[in-house]
Amino acid sequence: MAEEKTTQATESQTIGRQELSKRIAKQAKLSQKQAAEVLEATLTAIREALQEGDEVRLVGFGSFKVRQSAARKGVNPRDRQPIEVPAKERVRFFPGKELSEAVVKK
Repeated sequence: MAEEKTTQATESQTIGRQELSKRIAKQAKLSQKQAAEVLEATLTAIREALQEGDEVRLVGFGSFKVRQSAARKGVNPRDRQPIEVPAKERVRFFPGKELSEAVVKK
């Protein structure tokens, strides 16, 4: 008799700054306050670099880049009327190979 494989949906949760700083504190053996300061400093440095037009590349993790999106035609979902979507700059994240491989379920 063949075994039936049941697929269980794994519940994921959203991790916010507080939980992330707790995890950093544990990994780096820092106080939670120090970890929160490190996290905030890291995010500020990334934000400022992107504002200056720089690319932020974290080898093994991924890259943050500012990309220009082209103007395009869209449709207003409320009334189905065509609209012009203006060009704008967007922040894009491109995962690195190691990160991509780490999250692939085998």
